Amino acid sequence: MGAFLPVAAAAIASDRGAVVTVAGPAIWYFVGYPFEAGSMIAAICACLAVRFYVVQTGREQHRWTVDLPVTLLAVMFAAAGVIRLRRDPAMALMIGTGFGALGAGIIAIALGRLRKTLPGGEDKPAA
Repeated sequence: MGAFLPVAAAAIASDRGAVVTVAGPAIWYFVGYPFEAGSMIAAICACLAVRFYVVQTGREQHRWTVDLPVTLLAVMFAAAGVIRLRRDPAMALMIGTGFGALGAGIIAIALGRLRKTLPGGEDKPAA
């Protein structure tokens, strides 16, 4: 750090338009919402890795016709969690892993919450 200060001072002294900036995380935007690029990449990779592992352990015929929409849903939830919570990459790995492991459970949880909030939703039998 000590060697950096004289170099930066010399650069600023020689060029009046020089600016010294500090590197930070890359910020990307999706539909106007900012998020850290590293955290998003970590969450999506973790979610896809867990979903791939789940698919490989349960080999059934036509498994991908069911698992592909569930995987896409899990990735979207992981991405939304990273955008909403703005966590560091380590926590984003946990978010992606968690949503990847939930998989089809996301549908059951959402359906249960929806039935609780809609009027008359508790009267309908569970599918």
